[in-house]
Amino acid sequence: MYRIIKVSDGTEIGVTDTIEFIRYGKSGCFVPAAQDEAIGVAYNCVPYNLIGHDKIEGADTVVVSEIDGGAVLAKQGGLVDDLILSALGVQN
Repeated sequence: MYRIIKVSDGTEIGVTDTIEFIRYGKSGCFVPAAQDEAIGVAYNCVPYNLIGHDKIEGADTVVVSEIDGGAVLAKQGGLVDDLILSALGVQN
């Protein structure tokens, strides 16, 4: 899994299984790209500059970091369990 974080303020844009790397194609539209030739990423149809690039005018710059998806899911599962127990009035 990957976490996409805005460089300017550290806001997490999102977490995803795959990264859609992009660049400008010959027509001037965004096209998929290999990581080494990408200028940005697209997440939920929104383009973002990759750190070190500024070719996508008006777009925020992000950093993409690989994360352990299993650990994230386990932590979220624990939080859900705690919420259910709390709603039922059961102390953990």
